[in-house]
Amino acid sequence: MAIKVGFSSSVCPEWDIHDIATKANEYGFYGVELGTVRDEIHLPDAEDLQQDKDTDAVKKLFEDASVEIVCIASKYSLEAKQKNVQKRSFDRTLENIALAEKLGCPFVRVPIGKRVGRELADATLARQIPPLCELARIAARHGVTLLACNTPDFPSSRDVWFVVDGVSHPGMRAAWDPVLGLAVKENSSVAIPRLGARIKMVMANDAAFTSDTGAFEGYRPVGEGSVDYAYATDLLKGVLFNGYYMLDWPKAHVPELPSADDALPAALKRLIDRIKLVEPELTAYKKDKNAANFPAGAAYVERKVAKGQAAEAVAEGDGESGGTATAVADDKPRVAKGADPRIAALVAEAVKKVRAAKAAKGG
Repeated sequence: MAIKVGFSSSVCPEWDIHDIATKANEYGFYGVELGTVRDEIHLPDAEDLQQDKDTDAVKKLFEDASVEIVCIASKYSLEAKQKNVQKRSFDRTLENIALAEKLGCPFVRVPIGKRVGRELADATLARQIPPLCELARIAARHGVTLLACNTPDFPSSRDVWFVVDGVSHPGMRAAWDPVLGLAVKENSSVAIPRLGARIKMVMANDAAFTSDTGAFEGYRPVGEGSVDYAYATDLLKGVLFNGYYMLDWPKAHVPELPSADDALPAALKRLIDRIKLVEPELTAYKKDKNAANFPAGAAYVERKVAKGQAAEAVAEGDGESGGTATAVADDKPRVAKGADPRIAALVAEAVKKVRAAKAAKGG
């Protein structure tokens, strides 16, 4: 199964590192994304990850639980015009890359920012490309890949593609949040083909939107909102996606959502059922109504001769009792020109017997 399912720490803000590893193993998840843990927004500052011995212990904790630390969610974007503000975000992202390397984590997810005043969207996105290019090169040297992810201010897959294509480095790939896409009426049929092979993670959450205006009504459990995950999964299979569905919703800000213990197993089952589903192969072939008339096989002729002999015997019996025999000449096999000589001999013999029978009856 190429598509795997994990969950982000955003869905369980009350769990610590040990709880996340234990529950992920218990519920059957392949991996987790670490972002905010116990109210610590910047993960390198978390109490459990201050020193190398701490990161080694956390790494071993997840290895023993057979759960992969898939991604670290960075909160820092690089759209600021002020050099000092951008430099701070740059340094914080570097810290996340260093932590990912220590934990053996392959990805660091970075947001593509927010709009700056009345500035054109492309100008804001373009300003982020030079620092992201440098970060992507550094990340690649450390065995880490950055994932540019859409945000409320830049929700379209076009925005994500603008950044990923602008950086144009193997150290930068894409993550996709379908709920943010639906906020601008962009569904998976547009986003997934556009991002294609560069998409490495889908942030699996769900929300309801009004049918008339498409306004956001609120987050919902996966499968109970407007995101069509059955269709999205089929599209991901079509682009040979081998990354993660990462369950992610802001439980800390939307307390009415189900608890992680209730929502995670249900969402996992729903996604896995669709991932494992094998659709029947479709074909445009229709049976040829003008099929070629192939030469009859020897076995076919033998069956026809036997049938003719049986009919002849019945006819002879009827003649002896004064009945009227029914000719079976119309049941003769048709043999294609140039067929097997054995077939021709069998046909000749059959015809001879039929003619003899007719002559004996005066016909």
